[in-house]
Amino acid sequence: MKSAFICFCFLAIASAPPPSVSKQYRSDYVYNKDTNAFYKLHTDSAKIWDAKSSCTTEGAQLMVPASEQDIIQLHSMFKRFPDLGNYVWVDEDGKDHESAEDKPMIDLSDSVTEAMRSRFALQGCDVVTRQGEIETSPCYNRLPFICKVEAIDAPYDTHCGVFAIGYQYVESTGSCYKISKVAYSWTQAYDECQAENAHLVVLNSEAEMLVVKNLTNAAAPVDEAQTTYFFYAGFRAQEPTKNETPVFKTIFNQTLQEAGFSGWSENEPNNANNIEFCGTLFKNDGKLNDVDCSDKYAFICEKEVHM
Repeated sequence: MKSAFICFCFLAIASAPPPSVSKQYRSDYVYNKDTNAFYKLHTDSAKIWDAKSSCTTEGAQLMVPASEQDIIQLHSMFKRFPDLGNYVWVDEDGKDHESAEDKPMIDLSDSVTEAMRSRFALQGCDVVTRQGEIETSPCYNRLPFICKVEAIDAPYDTHCGVFAIGYQYVESTGSCYKISKVAYSWTQAYDECQAENAHLVVLNSEAEMLVVKNLTNAAAPVDEAQTTYFFYAGFRAQEPTKNETPVFKTIFNQTLQEAGFSGWSENEPNNANNIEFCGTLFKNDGKLNDVDCSDKYAFICEKEVHM
């Protein structure tokens, strides 16, 4: 069971009005009252199709610069990061624009198919410069990008109290769960769940393990995951010094025994190559496993609901 303080916060937020009324959304988005919308500048670079996918995952869209206020909002966020270069991906506004003069570095990695190379080699995608001008740049470049969602359209699950869709409430555990449709590192997964007003799943009993196991087995596989049978969960270990054994604790700083479930898969944890300090749930048996924290897997978010 989580602490009383955590439960109190969840209860208070779960009864909050939707973003269109509260003007509150994910913790990583900012609100602009002039546009009545929420924005997030992604400082990590991505190809434009990956940028669009990231925005969709967050319940938003790659921003269409539809007004001067959109450009002002982007400029105010972009100027905080002078090291990011001169361009940010935005979605097409349907107008013709000049080509960007100094082209960013092109990344033709294996993830770009030949068909994509051929299609985008002759096509430009819209960017906004540091000067607030809209130009075009080759679509296969990697650039920062900005997501936007109108307050009226911002997703909010009133029952689960989360800023997202896709959560399933399970009465027997009193929690809502969501299996991600993207693959992240452990830290990215942790941040994503927190931004939605949830947390990486923490198992408190064998009964809850069986519930989550059923959910993971019913979920569609995430193609970009390094394997489809591991799902990040809310426990990890500090990297030990010398030859000490890693001690795994939950995100609530509990030992696994204190949390209520400590059943490891067979021969786990094995700390392969002395780099496995983050926790996953094994799809086959629902039990615990250790992995390298930088590996990318699907993950499970949880939000307790106290009626």
